[in-house]
Amino acid sequence: MIKHGDVRQKILNAAEHRLWHFGYKKTTIDEIASDAGVGKGTVYLYFESKEDIGLAIMAQFKEQSLSEIEAIAHDAHKTPKEKLTEMLQRPMLSAHQRCSESPETLELVVAIKPHIRKRLLPYVNQEYALLAEVLEEGNLSGTFDVPDTLRAARTLKTMCLGFLPPYPCVSHQAEIASEIAEIVELTIRGLRKS
Repeated sequence: MIKHGDVRQKILNAAEHRLWHFGYKKTTIDEIASDAGVGKGTVYLYFESKEDIGLAIMAQFKEQSLSEIEAIAHDAHKTPKEKLTEMLQRPMLSAHQRCSESPETLELVVAIKPHIRKRLLPYVNQEYALLAEVLEEGNLSGTFDVPDTLRAARTLKTMCLGFLPPYPCVSHQAEIASEIAEIVELTIRGLRKS
């Protein structure tokens, strides 16, 4: 017997493949259903619309990114500064890599952009909490002196959002990594104890 989650994931996998290769506008629910080997009605049992499917794909991407960030945050071999830098770089670099592998990705991002924030907010809040945890680690080690770690985490993340596609302030991955490292370096100078 096929489980509920298996069918949903099968639909998401088919949709992701089609969207990355043919684009959001050219992809139909009928094509996604056909690629997934299910009926169109089955797709609508799991998703309200093509936009809902796109948001679910973005949520999967964010879940994977969050797992990577969590691993960095809990890496005992890295300093708080190294953790912050990598945690802020990783999502930006992953997004750019995805977009360079499939330029059609930008079409999806633009199409679902009005609803991304609401759908991804729980993941973003988890990311803030992980960044705040690293800032608190820096406080405890005497590296930082951050009175409100959660607010500082939000500010750091916001400072890096200009690196996200589709209209980043810099476009090459090496530049992105370098610029984010510079943001962290400048910020840490302000976070250090006197």
